[in-house]
Amino acid sequence: MTGRRYTSFMSSAMKRAALAPSLPASVLHDEASMAGADSLQPTHLPRFAQIRARLRQDILDKRLQAGQKLPSEAQLQSAFGVSRITVRQALAELQAEGLVYTLNGKGSFVTRPAGAPRLGMLAGFNDFVRSRGRVPSGRLLGVRNCPAPARVALALRLERGAPVTLARALRLIDNVPASILHAYFEPTQGRDLLARRIHEEDAMTLLEDALGMRLDYTQIAATAVRAGRVRGALLAVPGDAPLLQMRFVPYDITGSPLMYSDVYFRPDQFNYRAVVRR
Repeated sequence: MTGRRYTSFMSSAMKRAALAPSLPASVLHDEASMAGADSLQPTHLPRFAQIRARLRQDILDKRLQAGQKLPSEAQLQSAFGVSRITVRQALAELQAEGLVYTLNGKGSFVTRPAGAPRLGMLAGFNDFVRSRGRVPSGRLLGVRNCPAPARVALALRLERGAPVTLARALRLIDNVPASILHAYFEPTQGRDLLARRIHEEDAMTLLEDALGMRLDYTQIAATAVRAGRVRGALLAVPGDAPLLQMRFVPYDITGSPLMYSDVYFRPDQFNYRAVVRR
């Protein structure tokens, strides 16, 4: 459903709800996607929670598609009869769940639903940063062939010491150093593209779009480490400053590992959140 059709659908449903306020919420829900906050959700819920629940359901039911722009704040105000503060609180809750993201001056957009997430932070560093109104950039620190360290060989199912390509990049947010990326992969045909552009684009985007790979899942591990002299200098923090280290190993649909990455984040520039459902 396009943004314009969705907004029209929402508005007409809201009007129908206003004409029949005594109908049970379940009936209105079956009749329309958007039927007004008072009618659709239990009245004991705060208004922002009612709006969040309705938009959330439409996202999960795919009435609002991934990448689609949500109705504007003014349209949501009119449809639900609430203040802008209430609308913004509802959108903030959806953003905290990872269901929507906001671009300054452009509005709010649907991200991938919780049931089909992007694969870890490598999937969307640039989008994540831009969604918060900030500017991502990067600098390639170097690309070289080297023997696979034991942990890399184990993750990539290689013999210890097998040749791999190591790409190192510095990622920045608003020109402030935010993270260091160390990405290891087999030096097969086409991977040089990943090495040359890994500082400019998200690694998962390159794997999927540039190299045509079909990703299935990723393994992620996180720990805290000391910055040390070299990482501290690159990230502009003291050598004894703590960093968030995250390890990513994405797998394709055959279960084969595609690359191994260590990412070192400055905690004051980046944090990692996850929603774990039962």
